[in-house]
Amino acid sequence: MGKLPKVTPDYYQILAVRELRRAGFEVGDVRVHRRTELAEPQRGFVVELLVPLGVASWRKRALVACRREEGAVSREVVESVGSRLAEARAEVAIVFSTGDFAADTVAAAQAGGIALLHVADSRSVYDTSGWSTPGHYPAWLPAHLAQLVDRDAGGQVRIRLLEAGGGGAELLLDQLGRNE
Repeated sequence: MGKLPKVTPDYYQILAVRELRRAGFEVGDVRVHRRTELAEPQRGFVVELLVPLGVASWRKRALVACRREEGAVSREVVESVGSRLAEARAEVAIVFSTGDFAADTVAAAQAGGIALLHVADSRSVYDTSGWSTPGHYPAWLPAHLAQLVDRDAGGQVRIRLLEAGGGGAELLLDQLGRNE
């Protein structure tokens, strides 16, 4: 595997949909809600998607914010996404980011029922997983993977690979407020 592909708005949209499907969600017709460039110092962009999601009897319309940025995602960003749900005619929110999530951002997301997903270089994830010898990658390994960011029972931030199949959907449903 050579150099990682550049994370463009179109690439990000494909990545987000792929990761949601891989987690076990049925994904309906995706529509771009908003695209914007981020000012300095973040040097990136935001693509917001409206995505009908379903798994078993759970069906919701999600506002999926895909952020490519160099800095950490602030609490204000998560609160802003949550406050725009009604305007977007969405019921739940998911934030994908190439940047990190600070502890107060994770707490705000958990309080607001917003799922956080960190977009990571899959080679780095694979190297630290213990699945194989570092530096040797299977042909099926994608360039990027999504990792769920939440808090454990003790309130500490944790990062978990978004599992394939229904397990990933279950993790996300727990963050999104499954029965709301």
